[in-house]
This record gives sequence, structure tokens and C-alpha cells, in this order.
Amino acid sequence: MRPSLPLLDRKIRFALVGCGRISKNHIDALQQHAERAELVAVCDTQPAALAAAVQATGAAGFSSLDALLAGSDADVVVLATPSGLHSQQAVAVARAGRHVLSEKPMATKFDEGMAMVRACRDAGVKLFVVKQNRLNATVQQVKRAIDEGRFGRIYMSTVNVFWTRPQSYYDAAPWRGRWDLDGGAFMNQASHYVDLLDWLVGPVDSVHAYTATLARDIEAEDTGVMSVRLRHGGLASVNVTMLTFPQNLEGSITILGEKGTVKIGGTR
Repeated sequence: MRPSLPLLDRKIRFALVGCGRISKNHIDALQQHAERAELVAVCDTQPAALAAAVQATGAAGFSSLDALLAGSDADVVVLATPSGLHSQQAVAVARAGRHVLSEKPMATKFDEGMAMVRACRDAGVKLFVVKQNRLNATVQQVKRAIDEGRFGRIYMSTVNVFWTRPQSYYDAAPWRGRWDLDGGAFMNQASHYVDLLDWLVGPVDSVHAYTATLARDIEAEDTGVMSVRLRHGGLASVNVTMLTFPQNLEGSITILGEKGTVKIGGTR
């Protein structure tokens, strides 16, 4: 097991597993911090995606996670793979003594998420989950205001995620829309907004929800509504659909308090 000590004499070495749609965000972010971080390895099971990532980054390429862990000296392994693979991959990374940075959602099942936590704790490594919306400047201002009591008692909060994902989006990758690998509209597309609700006004005490697959040919839901009772006694709702016509309409959170009201939102 590697000691968790600050690195002062060299750059932090990152490896990226999964070279699909979201990988460019991680590559670009590491390039912005090139004075402190470097991408030393990339991994994908698809030869074309792997070749493109190697060409774009100059990092060493690996066709499997096991090969990457054996053949690279990365300090942190970024998991940008299908959601349902995060848990087993995180456990493998932790057992190899590397820190884990997982894309959202960290897992599609509660017990698999807990397995990630236990594996990283037992190995003495860090587990990070990408929650970049928390760092949005406006969200940060609202968080400070809530923590300082600006809104008083929070009575009601509402999240709306009214987006569109056509059938072609799901057909483009075989894991999309599957219960085991994708998790559905709540777990995949809306997870950042669910996180904001919990982070800003949570924790959550109880949940009741309806989900439906109304128009897309997929296993998981394309639409859902959730009612939430918060631990402090306030109520909340989360409304999600991937069927908005003809394009993304809204991604927002509204907070109604005793002494103030705020809505943060845009098309996404």
C-alpha cells in the first residue's frame, strides 16, 4: 500500500480509464494543470478510441485495466467508463494502491457503492467522485448563504431536469439505458442535480418516486418524479425527463425559504 503523503518533488501522475465522450473533459483539465499534474496512461477496450487518446495525449496506451495497473506508475486512476463498471474497477484500483477518481454516478447499486468505500478505506487510498456543479460560482454563493442562515428555515426545494436524449443517443453505445451499466435518467443524466439537492438542503430523510419508460426503447427510465422529505423537515421534489421536445429546456434547482427564494438554472 502506498503512503498517502503530499507530493512536493514531482507532478501527480494520472491514468484515464475510458476514452469516450467525457474523457476530453479530463484530458483538458489535466492540461490546464500541467505544472502540477500529468497524464501518464490511457485505457480503453475499443482500439479506435484508445488509439485516438494515445495520439491526442502522448500517454501510454493499455487495452485493459489490469494491464494499466501492472504497466503504469499512476498515482490516481480516473474511471470514465460505463457507470455500472465503476465499482469493480474502483476496488481493483484501490487494491493496487492507487487513488480512485470516479465519474458520476459512483455506482448504480447501493451495495456496490459501499464496496468502493470499503476497498479504498481498507487500502488507505482516497476515493473522489466528480461533482463539478458544486464548484459553480453561483452554487457556491447559494451554499454560503444557506449555511449562514440567509434563507432561514428551508420550506421547499424543487429540481427540474427537462432534457432530451433521442433514441440515437442510446443506440450509439450498447451500455446506455441499461439498468446494470447506465442506471436510468435519475442515476445518469440527473445525478448532478440530485447531488446538489442533497448538498445544499439535505440530508434526505425519505423518498417516494415514480419512474416510467415512456418513449425510448431502453430498460431503464426515461422519465421520473420524486418526492423527498428532508431531515430538517422541509419537502422537495425532483422532476426528470429525457423526452423534452425538441431540445434541452431546463436544468434547475429552486429553494424556497422563510426569508428568501432563489432559483439557479439554465438549459443545463
